[in-house]
Amino acid sequence: MIKDIPVAIDENLLRATVKLNTFLFAGVAGFLGGLTLLCLTYLSLLRGLPHPGLYLNLLGVFLPGYSVSPAGAWVGFAWGGLLGAISGAVVYRIYARSIRRQVADYLAGNMPEHALEFAVLKIHGHSLGLALGGMTGTGLLLATNWLVIRGAADESPHAGLLSHYLPGYSVSLPGSVIGAVETFVIAYLVCVLASAIYNRVATRRQKDPGQ
Repeated sequence: MIKDIPVAIDENLLRATVKLNTFLFAGVAGFLGGLTLLCLTYLSLLRGLPHPGLYLNLLGVFLPGYSVSPAGAWVGFAWGGLLGAISGAVVYRIYARSIRRQVADYLAGNMPEHALEFAVLKIHGHSLGLALGGMTGTGLLLATNWLVIRGAADESPHAGLLSHYLPGYSVSLPGSVIGAVETFVIAYLVCVLASAIYNRVATRRQKDPGQ
């Protein structure tokens, strides 16, 4: 019975499990990210339009070496894999923050015995928003200023297209700061909203496993 289980958590096992799952999740996210960009690039090439990859080529502004070409597709696979793996690792580490609390609640008998089968992890929207918002905002800031340092700001009109979605953004130091702040805010709000919806559904599911 639950009451006979000691309220103790094997910290070494918990850390090892989280570490292993972080690597697994990062690997899967990296593979999917790279494969997605690879497939999109080849799909664009196969369409055989006069200007294949007209919009995908914009990624080359931020991903050095990438272009809509057979060779560029594999460069995109590498970049997509790297960025996907980093994003996956960050997301899982945040997602795993609540594991210790939920395991402790279960061992303490605060969850019914049958609930283990339906136990779900909650997402901490604030932390997730800070992490992903900070990552995307910093990425835009660094990528934009890399163009400025290279002296390619005037030669990157495609990057300036982001100003249609991020008012005030431009390929310049002040513009990159404005764009980074706006990107952070958008990503943060999306994460908070998505986590709130997910946690509400997860809570209802946990309270009523029969649903």
